[in-house]
Amino acid sequence: MTEEPLFRETQRIPQPWIWVPLVLVSVPILVLGSVVGALVVLAVAGLFYSIQLVTEVRSDGIYVRFAPVHRSFRRLPFDGIERVERTEFGLLTYGGIGIRWTPNTVAYMTTWGSGIKIDRENAKSIVIGSQDPSVLLETIDELH
Repeated sequence: MTEEPLFRETQRIPQPWIWVPLVLVSVPILVLGSVVGALVVLAVAGLFYSIQLVTEVRSDGIYVRFAPVHRSFRRLPFDGIERVERTEFGLLTYGGIGIRWTPNTVAYMTTWGSGIKIDRENAKSIVIGSQDPSVLLETIDELH
């Protein structure tokens, strides 16, 4: 039986700068009657709609899933965590949204703004975007 999370947050990509171009591209494709073009636009829109970042805090660690890229949760056990802190990041901090890699960090985000940074022993730091980083950090602090 799966343990009930103490904290759970699901985020989607809300930016209109992604949806507006898709709509603007689809109008001429539909007018021209391109079935292949319409299917491509629908596939891209479906992919963006299906993207979600799910963060859970359970008694044994922090769980992150960036669907549909991750088929299951990635577990960050508490015993491997050195420090957790609130962080702010912008568009240029990690180069965009999604799963972003830098030499020292892996970042999961659906928008820029706030989140938490997890420093781990002998591993890359993890940044997780959050709509409510204070509650996420408080829940982790209670368990860690």
